[in-house]
Amino acid sequence: MHPFRRRIQVRLAIVGCGFVADYYMTTLVNHPELRVVGIHDRDDARGKAFGVFHGLRLYPSLDALLADPEVEMVLNLTNPSSHYAVSRAVLEAGKHVWSEKPLALDLEEARDLVALAQAKGLAIACAPATMLGEAATAMRKAIGAGRIGRVRLAYAEMEDSMVFREDYRKWRSRSGAPWPAEDEFATGCTLEHAGYYLTWLCAFFGPVAEMTAFAARLFDDKGTGQPPETIANDFSVACLRFRSGVVARLTCGLAAPVDRSLHIVGDEGILSISDGWNTRSPVFLRDRYGRATSRLPKLGKLLAVAERRLPFRQWSGRRLPLEGGEVVTPPYASRIDFARGPAALASAIRAGRAPAIDAAFSLHVTELSLVAQHAERHAMPYRPISSFEPAPVG
Repeated sequence: MHPFRRRIQVRLAIVGCGFVADYYMTTLVNHPELRVVGIHDRDDARGKAFGVFHGLRLYPSLDALLADPEVEMVLNLTNPSSHYAVSRAVLEAGKHVWSEKPLALDLEEARDLVALAQAKGLAIACAPATMLGEAATAMRKAIGAGRIGRVRLAYAEMEDSMVFREDYRKWRSRSGAPWPAEDEFATGCTLEHAGYYLTWLCAFFGPVAEMTAFAARLFDDKGTGQPPETIANDFSVACLRFRSGVVARLTCGLAAPVDRSLHIVGDEGILSISDGWNTRSPVFLRDRYGRATSRLPKLGKLLAVAERRLPFRQWSGRRLPLEGGEVVTPPYASRIDFARGPAALASAIRAGRAPAIDAAFSLHVTELSLVAQHAERHAMPYRPISSFEPAPVG
C-alpha cells in the first residue's frame, strides 16, 4: 500500500526559503492534511531565518533532507534556474515533487523530469494552482453548463505595470526574504506569469494545437545593474488555437497598467473576471454584446453609455455564485491559496486517482510558457510537442 493511503497527514519538506515560500506557509492553514517536517536553503542564513520564524527544522543539506524517510513530498521553491537539478534529485530519492513554475527553463529538461517521474512511479506537478480556485471552478462549470453557448474566444491579460520603477528593494516576505528582483527580471514576466491563465485555458479547452507568439524587451534597465543581454523579454503576446477549436490571446508585460482580467466569449454570452490573482475573484456573466445582464435592463444600458464616455471598462453583470467560503491568502497582490496545489496533488495520490494538475499538464503549460517567453527562438506558427488528456468540462 502506498504510504499516502495509510496516513491522514502528508509530510512535506520545503527546498528554497525565499520570497514565495512564505506564501505557501501562510496558506498551509487552509490544508491541515499537509505538515511541513523540515526545510533547506542553500543560503544557510536564509534557511535559519525562515526556520526560526516558522518554527521548522532546518536540514543541513539537500542530501540530508532527501535521506529522511519522514519526507514524502518536496516543495521545490528554489529559483527557476535550480528547478531542474533540485526536482531531479528529489525524484531520484524516490519522493514526489510539487515545483514552483516553470518545471525547468529548458523544454528537454522538463521532459526529462516527467519521464523520470513516470519511470519511478512518482508524481511531479507544477504551480500555479489557481485553476483549482473558486473563481476558475465557477467559470469552468458555467462553460460546461452552456451558460454562454459555444465558446469562440478568450482574452487573458497578465499586465503587471512598471514594477521595476517601484521601490522593490524594500519588499520583504513575512520572514524577511527580499523580493528576488534579479531572478524575476532574468527569468522574464511571461515565464513568471503566463501560467496563471494558461492553466485555466488548458483546463477549460484542452491542449493547444498551434500558437503564434511575439516577445520583446522594452526596457533594458530594470535598476538592478544587470547587463541588458541578461534581462529577459518583458512583453509577450501569444495567440493560441486549441484542439477543441477555441482561440485565445494572452498578453504578459511589465509596461501597461495592471490588468489581470480574463474574458471568455461565447455565442450567447461572456464570462469575465477582473483578477486572476484572486482565488475568489467575482465571476460575471454578461450578454453577447458585453452588456450587463441584470433584472434592471436600463442599468446595463447606462453602464454601456458610461463606458463609452469615461476611461474605464466595466465587466459587471450577473454575478455567479462561488462555492466554499473564504480562505486565508497573502494580504497583498497575490490573493492566492498557494498550498492548494500540493494539497490537491497529495490528495490524488492518497486516493489513487489522477490529479487535476499532473506531469503531462504541467509539461504542456511549461512548453507554452517557454515558447511565449522566448518567441524569437522559434519558427511560427509553433506546434507543441507535448499534450495531455483533458478532463471533461462541467
